[in-house]
Amino acid sequence: MGQYHQHVFVCTYGPYCPFDGDTEQLLKRLKERVASSGLNNEIRINRSGCLNQCGHGPNLVVYPDGVWYAHVQPSDADEIFESHLLHGEPVQRLLHRAPPGNNKDSAHYPPSVRELEKQEKVNDKRRAALYADLRAAAAASASASETPAGVSAAATEHDHAPL
Repeated sequence: MGQYHQHVFVCTYGPYCPFDGDTEQLLKRLKERVASSGLNNEIRINRSGCLNQCGHGPNLVVYPDGVWYAHVQPSDADEIFESHLLHGEPVQRLLHRAPPGNNKDSAHYPPSVRELEKQEKVNDKRRAALYADLRAAAAASASASETPAGVSAAATEHDHAPL
């Protein structure tokens, strides 16, 4: 088993789960319950990216149990914590009973919410490009600092300056 006995992932990504309920408050309440019970070293509560269960949210999943919950609201956090996380009894009324895989159903959302999904994808591409640039700059900086002994950085820069 990994570092934690249980790991809870709450979908906070994209437009659908946050539209269906306050995922930030759900996440916050679960974290509060874990902390106030002194279980931070046994139970980890994390944000997750999209769980591909859009339309059934807010969603969360508990591992290693592999228990998926749907339509979870902040008011359900205490019950999930007490029943499932503390006593190992999943909350039956919130179980997400669906076949494995992508069960996304976003047709019923207003167009403005679906438009947010497109914006999220654009933001993801921008974020990936930014991280690629940051990694490249860090690598360039690291290789520049690996100047051979006895050669000044200024001399090295001069040798590579454009003519």
